[in-house]
Amino acid sequence: MPETRYPTPGAIVGVDVGGTKTHLRALVDGEVVDRIVPSDLWRAGAIFDDVQNFDRLARLVVDTVGAAPDVTVVGAHGIDSTRQRRQATDLLDERMPGVVAVVNDAVLLAPAMGLDAAVCVISGTGSAIVGFDLDGEPVTADGYGWLIADDASAPGISRRAAVALLRTVDREGGAAMSDPLAARFLAAFDALDHVDLALRFQADASEAAWGGFAPHVFDAAAEGSPIAREVVAASASHLADAVTAVRGRGAQGTDVIAAGGVMTAQPLLAELLRAELHTRDATLRFHVLDEPPVAGALALAIAHSDAPSPRKVLS
Repeated sequence: MPETRYPTPGAIVGVDVGGTKTHLRALVDGEVVDRIVPSDLWRAGAIFDDVQNFDRLARLVVDTVGAAPDVTVVGAHGIDSTRQRRQATDLLDERMPGVVAVVNDAVLLAPAMGLDAAVCVISGTGSAIVGFDLDGEPVTADGYGWLIADDASAPGISRRAAVALLRTVDREGGAAMSDPLAARFLAAFDALDHVDLALRFQADASEAAWGGFAPHVFDAAAEGSPIAREVVAASASHLADAVTAVRGRGAQGTDVIAAGGVMTAQPLLAELLRAELHTRDATLRFHVLDEPPVAGALALAIAHSDAPSPRKVLS
C-alpha cells in the first residue's frame, strides 16, 4: 500500500469498472479528462481476488488526473452487496485521500441520465438489476456470476443458447441442426456434431469464450433462427422478472434504465425487454442509457463537491 498521502488540488473523478474495460472521467481545473483502459491493466482476477488491485486502481486514478483528487466515486462490476461496497470503499479509502466511494456499476445509470430514482438493468459481461428502497439501501437481483446465473449477460445468453439447441435436438433429432444457430455453434467451437459441441462448449467454459459467442445468437435470430429468437426472448423475460422482483421488495421509481454492452449493441434485446415490462406494468418508463455509465460516476462525485453539473461542463 502506498505510504505517500498526496495533496488534493480539487480534481473530481468518476470511474466505471466493467468486466473488460475501465472508463475514467475527471474534472481537473474545469476541464474534462477522459481515459479508457482495459480492466486487466490493473485488475488481477475479480476485484477482491488481489488486494493490490486497489493499489493499482488508486495509482491509475492519480496517474490520470496528475494528483490525488478531492472526490473519487467508482462504480464496479462485482460489487454486489452492501458488505462488498463497504469493504471496497474502505480498501480504496486507505489508499487515497479525499472522499472515496465504491458502488455497483448499475448504480451509475440513474445519475448518468439525470434521474433520482430508477431501477437499473445491466446486460453485458454480467447481468444485474439494482434499485433503491425508501431508506436509500440497494435492492438487487441476479449478478451472481456467469457460470451459475447472470442469465441475460453475454456468457449467460450463450449458455442458454447451447442448452436450447441441445434440448431441441432431444425433441426433434438431427433436423434441429439445420437451425442457423447450430451452424454458428459448430463453426465457433470447431465441433463435428451436437454431441461434440456439448463437450467442446463445456471444455472451453470461460466468461470470455462463452461471452464472445453471444453476438452469434443475435445474428442467428436475425437470420430467422426460432431457437435464437426464443433465447433472446427468454433473456428479456428474465430481466423483466428481476425488475418486478426488486420493485416488489421496495425498489422505488417507475423509470427503468438499461445499459451494458449486450443491451446497447443488440436492439432486439432492448425491444423485447421494453415489451415485457409494458406487459407487467404499463406505468413503467423504459430507457436505454444514452450516456456512458462513467457520466453517472462523475455526477455522483460532483454531488459530494461544489463543482458544477457534469452535463453543464460537458455541453
